[in-house]
Amino acid sequence: MVKIVVDSALNIPSDMLAKFEIGVVPVSLTLDGKSYREGVDATRAELVSLIARSESLSTSQPSPGDFLEVYDQLGGELVSLHITAKASGTHQSAVMASSMTKAKVTVFDTANASMGGGWQALAAALLARQGATTSEIVAKATAAKAETVTFLSVPTLKYLSRSGRVGLAKALLASLLSVKPIMTFNDGVVEVVARARSMTGACKEMVRMLKDKYGTKPLAIAVMHAEDTVLAAQLQELLAKSLNVQLTLTTELTASLVVHGGPGTIAVSAIPFEYVDGLKE
Repeated sequence: MVKIVVDSALNIPSDMLAKFEIGVVPVSLTLDGKSYREGVDATRAELVSLIARSESLSTSQPSPGDFLEVYDQLGGELVSLHITAKASGTHQSAVMASSMTKAKVTVFDTANASMGGGWQALAAALLARQGATTSEIVAKATAAKAETVTFLSVPTLKYLSRSGRVGLAKALLASLLSVKPIMTFNDGVVEVVARARSMTGACKEMVRMLKDKYGTKPLAIAVMHAEDTVLAAQLQELLAKSLNVQLTLTTELTASLVVHGGPGTIAVSAIPFEYVDGLKE
């Protein structure tokens, strides 16, 4: 059977990782000069606490050696799905490791992050469990990628500025105007597609854009939050009222993404339910 590998930035909940025996390569966070492998050297809660009080913040992709360790351990045929190659070197590290292992590895760029890539990996894992070939799994993931959308918003641009994702001038201007940017992944590139005056307003705008894209199509929805369960519940309620939601998943945003958005970040990833309907079984 083909096995699935992901990086920790795809944000797949631990119970689902275990259920489908998905291999995980941890992303590293550097906080005030000290590096931590996500989920290995520190728990998510510990990392988020450090993020909130750190002055210097960044992430770094896993090394080829990190991938090689997982690839060699799993062996056989592998499909390795990762965070957008246009925002991270993770994909390139995976490609390098794929040429160094005895396992037969196909590396796949989800062109997304968090559960935007996670949904694609779960669609691949469901198909792999049915005994599909690598080419069939990659074809499914490719189709899922074209129909998966992620929107996210942050309460402050402070963390995006610290991590180098936006310029200091833009961050200061947005802060003065109390603007909450709404971002998405467009062909793997993070783009601001709308703005709101509050985080509640940002949630409403994200739901509106999802409604525009999917209409009444049955969906699987993932809501990711960074220490704001109240806002996550509000977003989930708005989604349920406005969309044809067949499956909802709410989870904490992985620490390697909290580094860039900071506490209070909210995100939603949607995929047509047909790709992951097996998760309801």
